[in-house]
Amino acid sequence: MDVLLDKKRTIVDLHVSRVYASATEMLDVDALLMRYQLFPNEALYLVDCAQAQIEPLSSTFSKIIGIDRPHKNDLALLFDHCSTSAVEALYQWVIITLNAVFDKAQGFLSERDVFKCLYKTPDNRVILKCTTPLVYDKNGNMRYSLGKLIDLTGLIAFQHFGCKYEGPNCEKMYTNYKNEVQLVSPLTSREAEILEMIGAGLHSVEIGKKLFISSHTVDTHRRNIIQKLEVKTAFEAFCRSKNLGWL
Repeated sequence: MDVLLDKKRTIVDLHVSRVYASATEMLDVDALLMRYQLFPNEALYLVDCAQAQIEPLSSTFSKIIGIDRPHKNDLALLFDHCSTSAVEALYQWVIITLNAVFDKAQGFLSERDVFKCLYKTPDNRVILKCTTPLVYDKNGNMRYSLGKLIDLTGLIAFQHFGCKYEGPNCEKMYTNYKNEVQLVSPLTSREAEILEMIGAGLHSVEIGKKLFISSHTVDTHRRNIIQKLEVKTAFEAFCRSKNLGWL
């Protein structure tokens, strides 16, 4: 739990430790609400990066996160409703994404580049979190971001934490993410590649053909992965790696 607390503090520090200037444009909340028409299973919120605070923009926010808000603007609410199996991956994903988008020089575009992740809550609801930069300041720092939480419970099958990037710079963001993950993952690049194929339902022979290696070599990698992650099956290793943000 201390590790997770440290990651939560890291996220807050990433927000408040920067030297902010005045915003490059005015924030028009009414216009936002008109652009983002919401369904009953969706909630919209604003993040004030300089204060590391959130501002719910829809009455559905508390219902979607499933938490009464004793401290209604606490940024931690965006993480405290995630299941324990996926919260480490969620923290890791947020930290990597923030490091990439805070500086406008990275080129991520307001309301066009969208960063998404899928996770489960402690009461087994499935939540899709979508975030986009909204307003940068004159120093090039992200001043406000916009988030949407969508409750997809009963609409999709859920197996593990997942993340996805969409927009003009999605490939750049994905590359940044994978490079950072490789620094913390115990998996080699080959093991991660094989584990992704196992998760897609491929057998050792099929994986071997795609990678131009023998099925015996694939099976050796399987055994090494299972031993390294201390699980019983390769698919369990895939799910655990996904939930830890290693894939």
